[in-house]
Amino acid sequence: MPAFKPVFLKAALASVAAQHYRAIELVVCDDHPGDAVRDLVEAFAATVPFPVRYYANPERLRESRNGARCVSLARGQFIKFLYDDDVLHPDCIAAQAAVLRAHPDVALVTSRRRRIDARGKTLPDTLHTAPIFPADTRLEGRALVRFLGQHPHNFIGEPSAVMCRRTDLAAFGERLMDLDGQPIQWFGDLAMYTKLLQHGDLAYLAAPLSDFRVSTAQFSQFGRERPGIGERGLDDFQRSLRTLGWSDDDGEARVTVAPLDGTTAAIDFDLLSALAHAEDRARVRGQLIQWQRQRRLLPAQQPLAEAYLDAHGRPSLSILLDARDADAATLAASLDSLAFHIDGYAPLQVWLWGVEVLPPGTAGWIKPWPCGGSLADALNALLVRADAGDWLLHATAGDVFCTGAMQRLPLALAEAPPLRALFADEWHRGGGFNPPSPVLRPDFDPDLLLGHPAAMARHWLFARAALLPLGGFDPTWAGDATALALDMILRLAEHGSGDLAHLPEPLLYTDPVPNDDALQGAVITAHLHRRGHAQARVECVGPGLFRPAYGHASTPKVSIVLIADAHVPLALLQRCLLSLLEKTTYTAYEVLLVGNGADAAAAQWMQQLSTIGDARLRLFALDDALAHAAAANLAASQASGEQLLFLRADAAIVQPHWLDTLLEHGLRPEVGITGARTVSAEGRVTQAGLLAGLADGTIGAFAGEAIDAPGYLGRLRVAHGTAAVSDRCLLIERALFEQLDGFDADTFPGAGADVDLCLRASGHGYRVVCAPDALLLHADVPTLPAQAREALLDRWLPRIAQDPGYHPALRLDVPGGFRLGESAYSWQPLPHRPQPRVLAHPADAQGSGQYRVLYPLAALQEAGSAEGLAHATLLDIVEQSRIDPDVVILQRRVGEADLDRIAAMPRHSRALKVYELDDYLLDLPARSVHRAHLPADIRRSLPRALSLADRLVVSTPALAEALGGLHPDIRVAYNRLPPNPWSRLPPPRRNAGPRPRVGWAGGISHTGDLEMIAEVVRTLADEVDWVFMGLCPPALQPHVREFHPGTEIAHYARALARLHLDLAIAPLEDNRFNACKSNLRLLEYGACAVPVVASDIEPYRGALPVTRVRNRHQDWVAAIREQLADADARAAAGDALREAVHRDWMLAGEGLDDWRAAWLP
Repeated sequence: MPAFKPVFLKAALASVAAQHYRAIELVVCDDHPGDAVRDLVEAFAATVPFPVRYYANPERLRESRNGARCVSLARGQFIKFLYDDDVLHPDCIAAQAAVLRAHPDVALVTSRRRRIDARGKTLPDTLHTAPIFPADTRLEGRALVRFLGQHPHNFIGEPSAVMCRRTDLAAFGERLMDLDGQPIQWFGDLAMYTKLLQHGDLAYLAAPLSDFRVSTAQFSQFGRERPGIGERGLDDFQRSLRTLGWSDDDGEARVTVAPLDGTTAAIDFDLLSALAHAEDRARVRGQLIQWQRQRRLLPAQQPLAEAYLDAHGRPSLSILLDARDADAATLAASLDSLAFHIDGYAPLQVWLWGVEVLPPGTAGWIKPWPCGGSLADALNALLVRADAGDWLLHATAGDVFCTGAMQRLPLALAEAPPLRALFADEWHRGGGFNPPSPVLRPDFDPDLLLGHPAAMARHWLFARAALLPLGGFDPTWAGDATALALDMILRLAEHGSGDLAHLPEPLLYTDPVPNDDALQGAVITAHLHRRGHAQARVECVGPGLFRPAYGHASTPKVSIVLIADAHVPLALLQRCLLSLLEKTTYTAYEVLLVGNGADAAAAQWMQQLSTIGDARLRLFALDDALAHAAAANLAASQASGEQLLFLRADAAIVQPHWLDTLLEHGLRPEVGITGARTVSAEGRVTQAGLLAGLADGTIGAFAGEAIDAPGYLGRLRVAHGTAAVSDRCLLIERALFEQLDGFDADTFPGAGADVDLCLRASGHGYRVVCAPDALLLHADVPTLPAQAREALLDRWLPRIAQDPGYHPALRLDVPGGFRLGESAYSWQPLPHRPQPRVLAHPADAQGSGQYRVLYPLAALQEAGSAEGLAHATLLDIVEQSRIDPDVVILQRRVGEADLDRIAAMPRHSRALKVYELDDYLLDLPARSVHRAHLPADIRRSLPRALSLADRLVVSTPALAEALGGLHPDIRVAYNRLPPNPWSRLPPPRRNAGPRPRVGWAGGISHTGDLEMIAEVVRTLADEVDWVFMGLCPPALQPHVREFHPGTEIAHYARALARLHLDLAIAPLEDNRFNACKSNLRLLEYGACAVPVVASDIEPYRGALPVTRVRNRHQDWVAAIREQLADADARAAAGDALREAVHRDWMLAGEGLDDWRAAWLP
């Protein structure tokens, strides 16, 4: 252990004590200048049975030499490194030592490792930690070195991850991490590994055996946050390997690998591709983990939820947790995930099925449930217990419950009216290295439930009062947990589904389970028989997927309406009609072919058809062409069939039983409209139902998917409910069509009439079903032109935005839909909306966007004054309606497209529109880099923007005055510093160097301000060390000692403090633009306790204790020299400024009240 930091040393030492391998010694060489490491090691040594040898280095040796000294003092056969902030898993040393003993030709053994944070919590994998091999693997050493020379990705790990032989390391002497006599910085571990791998292979163990800590306390982590810092070390590493002849530039990415146990032969392996795939998996996994982690109540929201439950009552919940054959870790994973949420229920009880006796000290909410027999027996025995609570849920040991759902669940159960059952969503763990998959269900969909029970029937919560009259769970189906739950859900649904609710929130992480297709199919068949479909049968069309055949006795006549519009080429019209007549096996139909402005060739062909004498074919020719919807209505009025089928004339029939399939659903009394799936000639889905809310107007669900793709939750394989289906193929009972007055041809003469018809049918209580196994050919994805979309939104926006068939967490801005969206969009945890909801649109993600939008929004959320989210671009109106904000913040929106979208907001949204501005955009300085980002007609676009807003919020009174004539409601909210990080910066470190450090920090828009003081900088260049961060114009550069590039805003406060300035300058040119600016620069300097000399113009006047000067060379020079003459006075001035900033200018207390008043209704 080459030790330096005591911060995490105790945890590292504890992991050594926990090793199952006992033949160890611990060698600690201490680089720490104090006694902290020694004290911890000596205390540890007194508690362990193995030798601990501690050595204090007389001078700091740093990583490589300190590690080498440890090796020189070690006596063991093998060397296991452990850095002072990392952690070994209990099996680590035993597993790695076993490999070295069993495989003399292995020179280095490593394992997968996990990243952890300062608190020990696991972090998402990166390229370097993502798992590559599913089993223990050997990699040929020298080939791997050649690969690392070309592609230096350190998947091997940090030194704490590896073990090797002492004799191999000892041969390197003090040059542990050198190559060819060259010290290798930042890549020293790889340098050491490449030397070891000249003598043998690498063994990679697939199980994670160590934790690598990532924290701000690490110098290495600080370096990782500085782009380019490792470039020199990388160059040295790669050049040295080439010089040694160990690598070359041929780009070879393949390495010989073999299973470590030798069960199969070695293969030539594309390691670079494997690393890329591992990184992709790690990125997706990390994104999914982050998505879920965001879904939890903020501390300020928890009292609001508690108050709601106090007023409406807490539900009581019993969870039957199948603990049969579960090991301790698996069971603990489930119980630990529930332990934090017991206060939300009255009570929450977990019954451990298969556990007879609990260990002493077990929490009272955990109960044994030794009930024998089947799952149905265990559930039913619990169901009749009076103390089992109101709600019952079955889960399995190893299922991990999600915080968001456990917080939302009692709120949902407390809502009126009472529910009989509730289901949420879930995560299915991926096999092998695959990330988990979100199972985001639609609202209750009986068709999808029958078609894919495994996706829809697991982990329901049942009200005990609803189950008892039904006699509980039917033991007939107890052989399959999904079948057992499915039967209960269907029996409940047979009495109505209005009180079967959906909580759109993942409830738990679970493993997919094998399906008993026969048992599940039997459950579905029994249900259909109870529903009166005596001849029903069920076909299994894939694992866990079912197609019910309802066995209707009737064969009604179907009138198929074909409209030959002018845009339909004759060849496509012929293809449509001929394929229909030739391939359709259902015989009870007629075809109404309507010439609606068809071209001369099509009209002539239709005239020829009239001579055929086919009784199925009825021909009509309209004297004047009508809009498509009007022509369809006219044709329907001439139909003689009981069912109407609208078929686009450019579609084609490809299946003989397509119409039978549609009628299977169309003849069900609860179904009003049924649609088919269409695909292109290239084998791509063009639609399987319609999603009218998709943002780009291309509304075909699943558009672009392959013809054989299963679709999300299997919806391209099984029938399912949908908001609308396309009139490319739309089946509806003629009586219902007439009841609905047909297509609304006045409002939707072309596109959109099908969506409107479906939504009206739903409003009358009918289901709309997509039957994807009715497959037709149609080339085009359905689209909604702007006018049709606007008309639909005028009539149906709430219904389109809250589509019950489309989960609110799924995106609307991707063709075909069904992609996971940003977590914040769908996280609205408090159903009673006790806080105003704010949708903020910052103009950027750096300075202005942070200080004027993102920081205030976060502060209001933390204070419990609002809930909200931010998005860089303005949202489509459907996306905005899903969020349903009370307030929309619009920062610096002056582009024409943005203004058009803002102008449309009042038509569909009740939200207060607050326009945010912190610069006088009407008069930008001539040299401002931001001129290029503004429209040329800013003097027209800005007044228009302000006229569209309900309120204008600005940063200073001067800016309010300058814009006074452009808006009637202008409010001032001053720029303020968020307490985190600005009030938590370390105490200033006073400069002890030979010359004072004087500097400036800021953004790239201050060229003119800095050029104004170029002579000041030149004059004082021999007296001070000039330090600039973010911008340094060429005129200043010859006189500047240090220049630091700008940094991300998240790191800006710390970076500014680390400049260790003795004095800061804040020059501003005296012009109208600057006169309207704020004092933010002074606040940032002040938070770092740096005294300031500033231009004496409006923004920097006021009560802050800074030195103000006129913008004259001699005044600036004199003021700076005066400040530098007295170090004590200068330090006192910095302390006074920091005190004033902390007292009066933080984004908290009264300062936050100003923002609350400025933004909220």
